[in-house]
Amino acid sequence: MSVKREIKSVIFTIVASIISGLALHVFVYPADFVSLGLEAVVTMLQKLTGVNAGWFNLVLNIPLIIWAWFKLDKRYVFYTLLFTFLSSISLILLELWNFPQYSSENDIIISAIFAGVLIGTRTAIMFKVDASTGGIDIIACIVQKKLQYVNVERIISVICCGIIGVSYFVYKDFNCILLSIVLMFISEKVITFMMKDTREALEVKIVTKYPKEITEEFVSNLQHTATIINSKGAYTNAENSVILAVINRRQLPQFIKIVKKYPETFAYYSDVQGVYGKFRKQKDGPLVDTRTNKTTE
Repeated sequence: MSVKREIKSVIFTIVASIISGLALHVFVYPADFVSLGLEAVVTMLQKLTGVNAGWFNLVLNIPLIIWAWFKLDKRYVFYTLLFTFLSSISLILLELWNFPQYSSENDIIISAIFAGVLIGTRTAIMFKVDASTGGIDIIACIVQKKLQYVNVERIISVICCGIIGVSYFVYKDFNCILLSIVLMFISEKVITFMMKDTREALEVKIVTKYPKEITEEFVSNLQHTATIINSKGAYTNAENSVILAVINRRQLPQFIKIVKKYPETFAYYSDVQGVYGKFRKQKDGPLVDTRTNKTTE
């Protein structure tokens, strides 16, 4: 296990916990609506009792974390516990320090938007650390481990919507439901955006009788290698090759130019959600030509 990786994970967890505390204290609590999952429950408990939500967050999460310790990966549980503790402490300290809160009756939607951005950001950070923000996420991971065919994400969404609906009976205002839905929508979009690989790429597939020539152009002109698979046409039974490769989005015009050089060549391309391994020469290292065992410049 890399020490450098764990130090980075601890730093990210600290940052995520601070972001979480700011999202709830600055935007959610003064606007009188709830966040998501277990945080929605502790928010309502704070509204009803006047006791800081940080204390409720600790009390309700500890049994779940103990349960997870015997069911899930220990590293996952450790960082989830660390986040839960730090985010709870941040809520307590922000209240003690009388940290400023955003409150506007005319632009109350802004509270939900910015809270959604911050909640989504902190959740994505914890996902990248390979942990969670606790609460319902812990239950989801345990259920997913036992019942891998169950759509846990959909179950979480239904539970969150149910809790949001219950919040009406605490706040007695439909605005609380609408603002929470906006927060949920924004946070999901932010999580999706942040979890997406930053390397914009296209997957290309080429059916051709000129695999050697095309792959040589890929290596020399596009600085990407490719995989060649032998194939046979379903209608003509003609022998062909299928070339599989991943290229930068900006290289699409060059790719089309290469393909047009070779007659009876069919190609198509599609977006890639993520890329792992050597892809960009500048960040992933130089491309190695396996024929000569030399790097391309």
